[in-house]
Amino acid sequence: MIRFLLKFIGASVLVLWWIISGFLKKILDVLRLVGRLKKIFVDEKENSKGGKS
Repeated sequence: MIRFLLKFIGASVLVLWWIISGFLKKILDVLRLVGRLKKIFVDEKENSKGGKS
């Protein structure tokens, strides 16, 4: 019985770690994407103000 509980607890911890790390990775990817988009828009605004042609 104790072995079963230890295996069950170990499996639960692994599954929870997998889910949490997956969410964190998605959040980091979204933040990187937002950062890239901000950088692109800032560069476009500077180029339009600069009057380069």
